[in-house]
Amino acid sequence: MKRLFSGLVLGSLFLPAIASACFDTYLFLQKSSMVYPEGQMVAEISGEYVIPQMRNSIEDIFSGGTNLYYGFSKRFSMQVGVSSSEKTRSDFGIDGYGIRGVFGVFQGHRDVYNLDVILEHAAPFDFGETSFELSAPNIFHINNYSIVIHPVTSFGNNVSFNVRGHGGVFYHFGSSSIIGIGSEYSSAQSGSQFGRRLVKGEGATSLFFGSQMGSAFLQNEFIKGWGAEGNDFGFAATVKFLLPSFSR
Repeated sequence: MKRLFSGLVLGSLFLPAIASACFDTYLFLQKSSMVYPEGQMVAEISGEYVIPQMRNSIEDIFSGGTNLYYGFSKRFSMQVGVSSSEKTRSDFGIDGYGIRGVFGVFQGHRDVYNLDVILEHAAPFDFGETSFELSAPNIFHINNYSIVIHPVTSFGNNVSFNVRGHGGVFYHFGSSSIIGIGSEYSSAQSGSQFGRRLVKGEGATSLFFGSQMGSAFLQNEFIKGWGAEGNDFGFAATVKFLLPSFSR
């Protein structure tokens, strides 16, 4: 199975951008880092809806995609996926891909602190723009709280180098539900779409809900942009499905 997944990863590099953050119900409930458990495969379907101007919902736009996650070792996991960039309702179509590797630097340090290094690449199938992101999510799990501080840098073809980030505070209800508040500055919050933001303002604030239902993990984000171009409102819904685990 690892060889099959490696083939999918390598194959995606030769296909003709999809965004990323670290708000992930599945990983939060495990109180882990951003590295998926060794041998665990997870499939994901996500969809996003944006109203660019609250006074004109007719021009709303959609995007979405599907992703596959796999933990190769205790400290390393990968994600590959394809997606549709933001389009009007009638133009929805898969037009880009992304690939992400996550390496765990500190995992459960003093039973609280997690630090990962993430490198990800995304591009449309027409190769008009290729982007890379290097980031370092810091995640603290303290009692019933998960706290995220995630600085991000980006660079690439037709992509300006910049430094940005996002973060949030999340509260766990028992072992199966989460509510949280997130904030970003020029950075993607939604975990499934590589390198691309859900709203266009300089910054945004979000309300996050997550829950587990058997082998499915659900999460919803309501995001409001702010700043000079921050009149938009976004909603993202993601469902992750645990697939059978594969040992060495």
